[in-house]
Amino acid sequence: MKGYGIYYHKLNELNQLKRENPGLALKKVTSEFEALIWHEILKGFNRSLIKSGFFPETLERKFFEDFLFQEIAREVSGRSGGLGDYLYKYLSKTLKENKQNTDIK
Repeated sequence: MKGYGIYYHKLNELNQLKRENPGLALKKVTSEFEALIWHEILKGFNRSLIKSGFFPETLERKFFEDFLFQEIAREVSGRSGGLGDYLYKYLSKTLKENKQNTDIK
């Protein structure tokens, strides 16, 4: 199971990666952002369903559904052509432009 969310120790690892390889760090952040968006979309879809009452709404079921949505979001978010890929391409151009501007000064 892949880790979900950016925790404090992961944030320190990301800062270290940013210093070593800014492009890879940006790719991880955009992929994580896309996973968070997909997770919220899936939770919204689930809330919009009409519940039959056949399966009770227990705390365990809610935990299971949340973990399931997290895993689905992680799997969907890494694909090319998605929101994360688009954000990476756009932000990497901005990153290169900013680096060039700071190098000139």
